[in-house]
Amino acid sequence: IAPLNTGLPVPFVHITSLPFAQPFDTPAAVVSIGQDFSVATGVAAEHVTVTWQYLSSDHYAVGGSTMAHQPRDSHPVLVELLAPDFNSPEQIETLLHALARIIAAHCDVAVENIFVNCRSARSGCVFDAGDIVRWR
Repeated sequence: IAPLNTGLPVPFVHITSLPFAQPFDTPAAVVSIGQDFSVATGVAAEHVTVTWQYLSSDHYAVGGSTMAHQPRDSHPVLVELLAPDFNSPEQIETLLHALARIIAAHCDVAVENIFVNCRSARSGCVFDAGDIVRWR
């Protein structure tokens, strides 16, 4: 994937999961995920933002079943990727695959148990650094 050089702090990666049963260093994970995503995609590290929030135990049902902690193979880790709409479908696929693999590696969840949804940020529909951002 070609590096994105927009001046816009993109992409945004928002991760939501159940808490982990074993100790998990969330601050280190969000930093490492951002760095690994930068290396894998060519997006400059200063343009990658990663957040991680936790659902309360038993507040996430899949198929009518709740869990207290994040399982490896059910109750997918939920990820939202926000990326500018100038990316081609092939670039988006590359971003999605890279992000899922990186998150799976950092939290010991099967890559098949990572759900990533990409939303496109449209030129002129983003406010950042005190102004409307346009890239076209």
